Amino acid sequence: MVYCRDCRKKVEDCEHFVYPIKGGRISVFDARVETIAYHDEQRTLEVALKTGQVWQFFQVPRETFDALQDSTISSFLKFMAHKYSYAPVKTGMRAVIVPDSEKCNCGNMMLQKHRTGSDFDKYVRVLWSCQSCNASEWKQYGEGLGRERRNR
Repeated sequence: MVYCRDCRKKVEDCEHFVYPIKGGRISVFDARVETIAYHDEQRTLEVALKTGQVWQFFQVPRETFDALQDSTISSFLKFMAHKYSYAPVKTGMRAVIVPDSEKCNCGNMMLQKHRTGSDFDKYVRVLWSCQSCNASEWKQYGEGLGRERRNR
C-alpha cells in the first residue's frame, strides 16, 4: 500500500500511479533500495524499494542517475523527493498495459468480458467479446508465461 497524495489515502492502485519505464534495472547495494532504472528520453529515474514500493522521479539529469549507481541511494531519497516531482509506479498485474478495446475480425470493436492474470508472472489474460458477431477471443498481455503458452 502506498499513500497517494492526490487521493489522500493509502491505496494499492489509483489513476495517479504511473506505468513502469521500459529498460533494464540495475541492482544496487543499499539497505532500502532493490534496483534503479533510468529512461534517457523521459529523464525519469525509477527506484524500486525492498518493501515492494516503486517510485519514479521526473526531470532527473542523467548525471544524477550515474552518480547514484555508485552510492548509497536511500540517503538521497529525501533530497530527491524535495527537488523532483515524483509518483508511485504500478506493480504486478496493474503494471501491464491492456487496451480499452480490440478489433474483431468482423471489423467492429470487442469489449472486455473477463480478465485474469498473475502478479508473479506479470501478465494479464483478457477475454474479448464482440457484440456484433458474437465472437470471443482470449489475448495475453505483459511478460507472462513462456512463448508456447503465449501463442495459444
